[in-house]
Amino acid sequence: MDAQTLLLVISASIFIGFLANYMFLRYRAPDVLVLIFFGMLLGPGALGIIDQNMANQIGQVSTYVAAVALSIIMLQAGMGLKIRVVLTTFNKALILTLVAFVVSIVFTTIIGVTSMGWGLGESMLLGSILGGTSGAIVIPLVNALDVSGNVKTMLIVESAVTDVLVIAVAMAIIAVLASGSTNLAEVTIDTISAFLVSGIIGLLGGLAWLKILSLTTGQPFPYMITLAFMLLIFALSDLMVGSGGGAIAALAFGLTLGNSNELPQVIRRQVGYSCESKIIDFHDEISFFVRTFFFIYLGLVLSTVALAPVDILAGVVIFNMIVLGRMAVTGSLGRWLCKNRKDRLTLLFMLPRGLSAAVMASLPLSLGAVGGEVGNMIGGITAVVILLTTCFASIGAYVIEKYGGRSESAHESSHEAPGTY
Repeated sequence: MDAQTLLLVISASIFIGFLANYMFLRYRAPDVLVLIFFGMLLGPGALGIIDQNMANQIGQVSTYVAAVALSIIMLQAGMGLKIRVVLTTFNKALILTLVAFVVSIVFTTIIGVTSMGWGLGESMLLGSILGGTSGAIVIPLVNALDVSGNVKTMLIVESAVTDVLVIAVAMAIIAVLASGSTNLAEVTIDTISAFLVSGIIGLLGGLAWLKILSLTTGQPFPYMITLAFMLLIFALSDLMVGSGGGAIAALAFGLTLGNSNELPQVIRRQVGYSCESKIIDFHDEISFFVRTFFFIYLGLVLSTVALAPVDILAGVVIFNMIVLGRMAVTGSLGRWLCKNRKDRLTLLFMLPRGLSAAVMASLPLSLGAVGGEVGNMIGGITAVVILLTTCFASIGAYVIEKYGGRSESAHESSHEAPGTY
């Protein structure tokens, strides 16, 4: 691809992202699908603007793309949350997260053992990879919906926590399959420590950064250095507690900055600074840019996966089981989690899987935990489930807005920049 073609692709991507965003805000049309299918259209199986060789090279950087997109979107999510809503809904969000994650693993494991003839370990591994929602997809969708701040907070917390759960549980099962033994208690302690340590890193980092900004008031580029510091916090957290910790740290960092006016008075006096609105507003622009290319990239990655008929069939069956499991969770816990029908519908539909699942799906085979046939099937099934769950969530967003009724409490909604995510 020459430089001129690359610039044309970038320009077209931004315009399509803007139009898709406008169509979603105006008509609740599934904009995520537009971006994903545009990415697939660019790939070697369609227009071929990006050939197979280039697509393979691009696919090799999935881990890095996922990290950048997740850090940017989690920062925006944190700045948009209200701390009082987080405190009042965190227990419910944690229960929703754990129950939904376990139910998804159980349902997928049943299919793997009974219908696919896999062993228990291999089936549980697939269930753990597909057990968590994707913050990069959930957060932009739910922020654009007219639903209560409580349900938005629950879904954002769920997507952040399950990123850590997917990585921790999947890696533990891979260790069992590869070596034959692992310490379950140690895995549990490590996972809980990851949540706590990452949250503390993000919180203390946010307070420290507010103090630094107070000492540099009037200096140029406050947003860019804030973004740089967030990436530092994200990377340090990942290095200290393992992959997945950065998402929690970025969320806590953004929560601290976005709620700087609501911190306890003794802390506000020490910090002496409130996060400027222009920092939050400019980050909305950056989030739109990153989000647009993330979904186009996701479509491109999905277009490079070689799918056998059995992968498609298994993916469709597991997708339906994931939906049934979600219906069971929201049906049993829904009235306790939220009283409003529209909010319960939102809990049901916001179940998309994303690049975290795609990245983890590539590891079992490369680490020698499973055989070639099972390893390739895990990758193919994961690609199908990502596409189907994203379609389900995008179409669900349209259904929620058109037929869900009125929201529970509009005044609880988080900060949203008009016209952007």
